[in-house]
Amino acid sequence: MKLDKKKALRSILIFLATCLVFVLLQCYSYAHWQEKEVLSYVTYFAFLFSPLTGCVLARTIAKVGWGDGVLGPKFLGNGKAYLLALLIPAFAALLGAVLSALLLGESLTIKLDGGPRMAILTVLLCFAQLYYVAFITAGEELGWRALLYDQLEILLDTNGAVILGGILWGVWHFPVLYYLGANFGKDYAGFPFLGILLMCVATVFLGAPLWLVRKMSGSVIPACLFHGVIDSVFNGFLTLFLTQEVAASHTLQVGIYGFVLPSVIVGIPSWIYLLRLGKRKMQTPTAATPSQTTNEA
Repeated sequence: MKLDKKKALRSILIFLATCLVFVLLQCYSYAHWQEKEVLSYVTYFAFLFSPLTGCVLARTIAKVGWGDGVLGPKFLGNGKAYLLALLIPAFAALLGAVLSALLLGESLTIKLDGGPRMAILTVLLCFAQLYYVAFITAGEELGWRALLYDQLEILLDTNGAVILGGILWGVWHFPVLYYLGANFGKDYAGFPFLGILLMCVATVFLGAPLWLVRKMSGSVIPACLFHGVIDSVFNGFLTLFLTQEVAASHTLQVGIYGFVLPSVIVGIPSWIYLLRLGKRKMQTPTAATPSQTTNEA
């Protein structure tokens, strides 16, 4: 076990060092290369796929390997995980849209020109881009959920992995939070520290259902789909009940009501179920092989 912890720590450090390099590069790109369109485009996508790069380097250098089969889709017998990967973030997005409207004093009427027909089209378009977005978000999930959380659990426990993994995932978003004002804007007291804190709250709680579907299936593919739904439909659903003027003038509130609060609401039961899932696996008896019997003796 001690050897496993050393390997886990080594893989985590390699992974985080790799991500840090790309975070710094992306910060430099935002600060100095915005007029160099091609270069800024390349650095942005390198940043998006930096967790994947870190995963490959960590698994190779720390000799973690790929024996866990995390890249296989494992469709058979894992329909529940794939269903949850679609339903949980979709529910969170709809909940965020409703909460944003109600807490900002807006009525739950369709604000899009074209009414219900345009709302249906908007929802369909959001889901239509899911597979493209899931491919992009795979650059993250093949790092966070395919390496970091598993290795953190070896060092800590499930709770420690969800909390620390979520914080690291949230801080990784610093370039887009600081330079682009992603999710919360820039015009608020405490910028950018409040935004980073809120992002970490969201990523800690979102990390629980993401890791849940990853552990339920033994594959990272459901997590990629889950993350794809988040990035595909959250903003699209907000437009159902909020006008652009209201959303633009209440960026911080919309970020809290439409993103952070739903993340916490879906994250808590997912976290509880994740812990119960771990306990059930620990309590499930497994037949000992002859080699295991000899080692234990």
